[in-house]
Amino acid sequence: MQRIRQFNADVVMINVGGIVANYPTELAYQYLNPRLRGDLVGGLIERLHADGIRVIGRFDFSKVNETIAAKNPEWLYKGVKGEFVNYNGQVHTCVNGGYQQEYIFKILGEAIERYPLDGLFFNMIGYQTYDYSGNYHGICQCDSCRKRFADWSGGLDLPKSEDTSDPVFRRYDQFRRETSDELFHRVNKFIRSKRKDIAVCTYTAAGVDIIRYESNTALNRPLPIWNYSASDNVKRCLGSYKKKVISNTAVHFIDFPYRHSAVSPYLNELRLAQNIANGGWADYYMIGRLENQEDRLGLDIMRGVFAFHAENEKWFRDTKSVADVCLIRAGGAEYAGLFRILAENHVLFDVIENAALAQGDTPKALEDYQLVILPDVSNLSDTICNRLDAYVANGGKLLATGMTSTADEHGNPLNAIRLKAVGVDPAYRLQPHTRGTYFRIRPQDKKKLVVSDLNALDVAYLDSDFLVCEPTGKTESLLGFIPEAMYGPPEKCYYTKVTDIPGLLYSRFGEGRCAFFPWLIGSHYQRRSNHVHSLLVMGALEGLLGLDRSVVVEASPLVEVTRHADSDGRFEWVALINHTGQNGTAFHKPIPISTIPLRLKTQRKVKSIRLLRAEKKLDFSPAQAGWIKCIIPELQRFEIVLYEYE
Repeated sequence: MQRIRQFNADVVMINVGGIVANYPTELAYQYLNPRLRGDLVGGLIERLHADGIRVIGRFDFSKVNETIAAKNPEWLYKGVKGEFVNYNGQVHTCVNGGYQQEYIFKILGEAIERYPLDGLFFNMIGYQTYDYSGNYHGICQCDSCRKRFADWSGGLDLPKSEDTSDPVFRRYDQFRRETSDELFHRVNKFIRSKRKDIAVCTYTAAGVDIIRYESNTALNRPLPIWNYSASDNVKRCLGSYKKKVISNTAVHFIDFPYRHSAVSPYLNELRLAQNIANGGWADYYMIGRLENQEDRLGLDIMRGVFAFHAENEKWFRDTKSVADVCLIRAGGAEYAGLFRILAENHVLFDVIENAALAQGDTPKALEDYQLVILPDVSNLSDTICNRLDAYVANGGKLLATGMTSTADEHGNPLNAIRLKAVGVDPAYRLQPHTRGTYFRIRPQDKKKLVVSDLNALDVAYLDSDFLVCEPTGKTESLLGFIPEAMYGPPEKCYYTKVTDIPGLLYSRFGEGRCAFFPWLIGSHYQRRSNHVHSLLVMGALEGLLGLDRSVVVEASPLVEVTRHADSDGRFEWVALINHTGQNGTAFHKPIPISTIPLRLKTQRKVKSIRLLRAEKKLDFSPAQAGWIKCIIPELQRFEIVLYEYE
């Protein structure tokens, strides 16, 4: 309790039941902690509530103890080889089996009736196909899954492999999503029937109040490290869902097999800073208790961030993101690369999940953004294509890349570019990836892209497939394709042909504008971070589409910037995050950055500007043409620049 108080925590998550019950359960099929003495859950809740700390009870229904599994084989997941998965005595259950469909409601009912829990969290939900060691066991083949999928699909057999080119698997993937969501809507309805004041929390948007994400590390995860994990998680939740909040947690440990070793303190400091800067909570997750950690090096740093958040909570409550751009999230390297380009160039942007866009209940409409980006968002319904075309026709600006709009919402390929705003014939030819190809940046292209550094660049390398498109109407073609040329020996390294096949298309559609890279320019940047790809994207945004920024920061690309405004219009703040200190996979103490000019566009009269972390008032110049100017004297890990209005 002393350590929790030192962290200024006002919510604590503790394990209640499921795999192991930490309270004296009376249910036959819930495994009781054999070391339990008394009522651990009841005692903890009483002590925490006495200090005004709310309690989220954690449940995991993905597995049952092997003694319970032996008596209920029909509850269990069955791999593609017909095997049950027993991991150190814990056996995987199936979403469609009787345990998750029926018995969990007995466990939840017992816990809710006994304890005044404030929230419920569900771990490892949905269709789990891996064990903790990372071994893949395949699509569940149990009788419950087989029957339910056949009933749902009109008689189809379960697929044996996760092959997106297989139409049966695409149907099964839709089945997985819908049945997982259906279960959580049932869980939510059951909980509400018992008590209406319990918050439901897990890793999905279906049937929950709090969406749980993790900024974590995994030793087998492909590099590069996703430095924007926390910003990504918070942005995509708050940008996509009106009535949900985000609980993105910075994970203390390195990986499942190494839960007693912590990651760099400066990595988790960065994660917490990104949470706060994007409107999320300070959230930290570890195995065990604060006082028995075997790697305590970073706890003081974490405590400092929590203390700062507690002291300044009134400035973070009930604020909304102020952004110029909306980035649609479909995942993958293309999305990550464009996310980085925007962040490194200090563009203010929100993120909307592609699925949330289709549901049409996002906090902001597309029209609230001057510019929308579609990073290789292939899966789009006809309704959303029409919606995006209408956005552009009415004056919006659109940047699209890759295979955007070439498949329906379920991933079925339609082999046509269905967005009319991009200004090309729907038919296209896929040019396969060939090494040694480029796009030529011609003098006329540089005049339109209006990025000074492009004056010293004449080519951009191409290392992916791309779409050969035919412009229609008055669509302009930029960047001439250079076919494969010799790249060795050095004496023969030259090309002889520049075609008119475009690598960038620019169209006017109604009152709006659209730029289209028919290749994976974001993926190129995510993989190798070559300057030319970032410059071309920024040229398309600023030169072709006329992006009008509302915040201008003259700082290193290693400074991340966000802007939030009070719902009642009393104040705004700009957050700056310092990403220095990283060397490859190492995260060291950030290097302070001095003298950062900051300009903010506002029509309000500012009475004061101050730094919340440095606790310092700033001088600022009177507004000129709507711009307020100030200088940030020094940026440590992060700073909140608070603007209070008269």
